[in-house]
Amino acid sequence: MIPGVDAVTHASQATGGDNSKFGLPMDQALRAIERMRAHPLMDFEGVHLHIGSQILGTEQFAEAVEKLSTAGHFNTYDVGGGLGVKYTYEEQAPSVEEYLDAIVEAAKKHLPADAKLMIEPGRSLVARSGVTLYRVVTVKHTGRVFVAVDGGMADQLDIALTGQRYEAVLANRLTEPWTETVQLVGRQCESGDLLIDGAPLPAAKPDDLVAMPVTGAYAYTLANNYNGALRPAIVFVADGESRLVARRETYEDLLALHEPVFAAELAR
Repeated sequence: MIPGVDAVTHASQATGGDNSKFGLPMDQALRAIERMRAHPLMDFEGVHLHIGSQILGTEQFAEAVEKLSTAGHFNTYDVGGGLGVKYTYEEQAPSVEEYLDAIVEAAKKHLPADAKLMIEPGRSLVARSGVTLYRVVTVKHTGRVFVAVDGGMADQLDIALTGQRYEAVLANRLTEPWTETVQLVGRQCESGDLLIDGAPLPAAKPDDLVAMPVTGAYAYTLANNYNGALRPAIVFVADGESRLVARRETYEDLLALHEPVFAAELAR
């Protein structure tokens, strides 16, 4: 169901406005609900909405709950997710408690007291749990300082899609002061393969380790093989112990789907 709430986020991540491709407008949704309730083989439980992702204002979630109440009384209300997280030094994200308070308060005010309330916290749970590690392969000084790493937009596609800003540190020189503002770039043949525009770092050199925090959401699921890039490994770490949960992709993996071409056919 589209509640008609234009979330303050990147256009590609807004899903609750009147022009969204997701869901049904309220009037169409109500007609669909009538058909489902009348169908002998369907058991209609409730309604669902989702206004977007990486949302940093709780008032938008409360507005969505209020709009949802105009659809009628149901057993279950799934109010989606979208709670944003702090990706940069400057950003301020609502706490989980503030998010829950806004939704619960609106639900108590506008929804039936005996209804089930569901949320989808997604990004807010996993984003901060992930850190991506890169190795510096070269540093180039032109009119700007370019620090190139052994990864790029193929494994951080969210940056290219939404313009999301991240921060980075040199993991092996974490206590050293920042002395340069650099362009942290990847290995793809695109000028848009820019991981961070203006990253404050110590003077980087080859083999330094670059850590980009808050990459636990969307980075791996959006990873691709553009220009032959290989998907990275995933390692879980807790209490000083590490465990490999997804191995690094190999070129053999990458070529496994390709049918062999015989020399005779190539010669034609």
